Amino acid sequence: MGRKHTFMDREFGRDAYDSKDEGTFEEGLVFLITPIQGNNMAEVHSAIEDECKKLQLNAVRVDENVGSGLVIREITDLIERAEFIICDLTSERPNVYYELGYAHGIGNEAMEILLIAREGTTLHFDIAPFRVQYYSSTEHLRTIINKNLVAMIKKSRK
Repeated sequence: MGRKHTFMDREFGRDAYDSKDEGTFEEGLVFLITPIQGNNMAEVHSAIEDECKKLQLNAVRVDENVGSGLVIREITDLIERAEFIICDLTSERPNVYYELGYAHGIGNEAMEILLIAREGTTLHFDIAPFRVQYYSSTEHLRTIINKNLVAMIKKSRK
């Protein structure tokens, strides 16, 4: 979601914030920022993808791309094009924090990013103030994804 202002311009009321700048995005595209392995991530990915599909959204993970493309370019492209981003902070992976920071830096706003984490995850200092939805099981995660995406769609597609 490319905008001329950043997430922080909006949050801190800076002059660069433009409430009329809706940015550009590909409607229905959901980019998943997640750890790739560990903590039953295959089940997590499957649950998120299933819930997105129910809402006619296309959930995409960069690790599913084929060929020998430049991965960081594919990641930044998907972050820039996605209508919504789901970011799983479980396992405190540096790549997840980096990608979330990039998403904020190009202007993605709170209603376009869903932050999730498995219960018991410790958040780092700079992420701790954000609203994070903690899940206890795959079924609980499904409920969180569906409820939040429905609300995000209603709010952003006025």
